[in-house]
Amino acid sequence: MIALPRTVQKAILLLSCTFLGLTCGTLYMYSSYSPQFARQVNYTASDSSYIALSGTIGIAIGGPIAGILVDKRGYTAALALGGTLIISGYMIMRRQFDYTYHNLPLSCSLTLMIGIGSTAINSVTLKCCAVSFPSIRGVATSLPLSLYGLSALFYSVAASIFYPGDTSSFLGFVAGSIFCILLVCSPSIILADREHKLKRSAAKYHKSSHPDIKSDALPLSPSVTTDYQFGEAALSNESLLKNPKFWLLFIILGSLASLGQMYIYSVGYIVKALVSYSLRNEVDITPILLQETETIIQHDQQFQVGLLSIANCLGRIISGIMGDIITQSFNKSRTWLLFFPSIGMMITQLLSLTTRTYDNLPLNSLLTGLFYGFTFCIMPLIVGDTFGLDNFSYNWGVVNMAPILPSYYFTMLFGSIYDSKSQFSEQHGGLVCLLGNQCYNSIFKITLLVSIFAVIIVSILTIGPKLSLKTKKTLPLTSSPLKQEVNEKVS
Repeated sequence: MIALPRTVQKAILLLSCTFLGLTCGTLYMYSSYSPQFARQVNYTASDSSYIALSGTIGIAIGGPIAGILVDKRGYTAALALGGTLIISGYMIMRRQFDYTYHNLPLSCSLTLMIGIGSTAINSVTLKCCAVSFPSIRGVATSLPLSLYGLSALFYSVAASIFYPGDTSSFLGFVAGSIFCILLVCSPSIILADREHKLKRSAAKYHKSSHPDIKSDALPLSPSVTTDYQFGEAALSNESLLKNPKFWLLFIILGSLASLGQMYIYSVGYIVKALVSYSLRNEVDITPILLQETETIIQHDQQFQVGLLSIANCLGRIISGIMGDIITQSFNKSRTWLLFFPSIGMMITQLLSLTTRTYDNLPLNSLLTGLFYGFTFCIMPLIVGDTFGLDNFSYNWGVVNMAPILPSYYFTMLFGSIYDSKSQFSEQHGGLVCLLGNQCYNSIFKITLLVSIFAVIIVSILTIGPKLSLKTKKTLPLTSSPLKQEVNEKVS
């Protein structure tokens, strides 16, 4: 068997990690079909919020679990676990839809499974890219993260073109496409898993042979050219929780991510409220026009999810590129870039508060997706810079739990406010709100205050003299005997 050149292997690995990111962001498209799914199985807006939140909880609690699995066992096991959970989740959800089975705990369990599976695969792609491409870590990790953000657009477009109004077939397509992507992309990840395990074992062996060279003395600089790295500030689990930098990052991510997630999971109902209000004022909704109205609403929901997805993808790519530029060209910490999404989220909350017509909603979706994607790409890079790569998946998994409580609160508050403004309509066959932005508007007064709070915390983290995240100056690894002997061992 002829071995491929090293550069070709690297390119295939990067492409595989990138396209695997497409399987991780399917929960972001939930808003594109959630009202139709809720109507089919007789759920309220609050019930739908519970289902969306279960997915968020799955993403969050799956972080540390998947992190430990990736850090200790490698990529293969986490990849298999993640794929199984996501595919099973969507297949069972399709069955529930087909049989009109009203069971809220089951629906919540399914999105929980999908969330955990998404985090498992995402942890694999992030760690694999961070370890395999240290000199371009920001750009490399931004690629799978960008496809993560683009996932909702891909599937929303597929739904509108191939499965218009057919939610059941669409859910089946999601499960089948994820299986195909895993089948094609997994081999290169498995090979990289074996290679990284060999290099890690070789590094540990040579560390024992050179006790004067400690792993925590190895640099975190992006100029390092080795395929393995240990962080200069690798921390134990307890010391991570005692570190004030961890808690500031935790608060910032919890604030910014929860605002983005609330909008992403609720935009379907925002569209429904604004479009229904507009159509009600233009024409009398009769039973004959009701189906046409629902088709318009679902199309507009998919359009907003598509905008969120595109902007989410762009935000992640921009974040990765700017992260590498600010560290390599200006020798500044990536934490300075947190001002961009924190101030941006504050602007989007103000826009959402004042938006009264559907025509102005696309700008809100674009900006929310941009700043949300930027946040979720720059944060794992900052975690890697701060705490090292040795336990990166676990550390990022713990930080990634931050949005659980605030996202739960804001999304549930949105649902309860929406339901409180809704009335039962025999014509629509369920609860409906025809008050436009008054169906949900008060929630954005609260989230505006949260965004201002996030800007303050970012200022403390970045400008505070005692909380600087600048890394230590270390000797370059390129001349160390450890690197030479490890390369000899691996080759």
